[in-house]
Amino acid sequence: MAEKTVMDEVNAALGDALSEEEAPALEVEEETPEGELPEGEESEALESEEPEGEESEEEEGEKPEGEVGPNGERERNPDGTWKAKTEAKVDKDGKPIAEPKKADPVNDPIPKDLKKDTQERIRTLIDTTKTATAERDTIKQNFDYMVNGIQATGATPAQYGETLSWLALFNSQDPKQQEKALELVETVAERLATLLGKERTVGDPLGQHADLKEAVTKGQITAQYAKEIARTRNGQTFRTEIATTAGQEQRQQQQAAEEERQGRAALTELEATLSASDPDYAAKKRILVPSLKPIMATVPWSQKKDKFLAAYRALQLPKGVTVKKPVVNQPLRAGKQPAGGQTKQPSSMLEAISGALGSMGK
Repeated sequence: MAEKTVMDEVNAALGDALSEEEAPALEVEEETPEGELPEGEESEALESEEPEGEESEEEEGEKPEGEVGPNGERERNPDGTWKAKTEAKVDKDGKPIAEPKKADPVNDPIPKDLKKDTQERIRTLIDTTKTATAERDTIKQNFDYMVNGIQATGATPAQYGETLSWLALFNSQDPKQQEKALELVETVAERLATLLGKERTVGDPLGQHADLKEAVTKGQITAQYAKEIARTRNGQTFRTEIATTAGQEQRQQQQAAEEERQGRAALTELEATLSASDPDYAAKKRILVPSLKPIMATVPWSQKKDKFLAAYRALQLPKGVTVKKPVVNQPLRAGKQPAGGQTKQPSSMLEAISGALGSMGK
């Protein structure tokens, strides 16, 4: 006989008084099959499980390849933090917006609404900047040329240092120091001969002295004594050559210095003459000095006066040009010192040309 269920026991206790309409109401309280929940509890459980469902959907969704930061960053900084994501700026039509051109304080045009004195000062500063930049580039080029030349030889820093040390010993004019230079040369020659597998050959000191050779052949003097005489003669000849070369270089330097002194004196005299006879001299000078810069840099001092005078005579000022004194150390703002170090205006044509053109003819 089958066991009675809970429902059978309830029906037996209530009897037949229950109507057919009430029976379905009691059937709601039937035992819920295993794994199912009552209606209210089921809805609550579903609500509590919704976030897990959403999370699982996100987990199942496709993720971008690689590691991605919280704001979509793809790269990290060296310290491990996320590198800010850069987005290209676009206009309303979706086209990329071009970055504004950066200001170039040296090559950009000077605003026309500025005062003339301010414009003149800006031009002076620009010329100074360009001159300094050109000098820097020239120095860098010469330095790179020297360094690249040394590197092209394949010399190591130690070898380069040894070479400079040897030159210092050789040019010391001290016999003891020069003997050390000879020892270094002998060491280098010996090492090179060993590297090449050849026997060193020393020059014959009698090679340039036929009279000593003849005396040795006739037995008048010994070969050893003849070689001593030859070495003494060779040393005297070599010292004479060195002294002659040094004397020529010194005379050339003195001649160049004297030529420069005379050229400066000629320019000073010319300025005094022109400034006294021409009221427009100051305006012409301000035009000529920057214009003659590339020319004067290659002209000898003895010809600078003639070159400047020829350009001066050929210059015709445009109509309406007035002679105005240049601004001298005018502050940018009233009551304050001018920004940066400023040099005084040239007091002579010599300073105007020489100072503006740098070390010309050197």
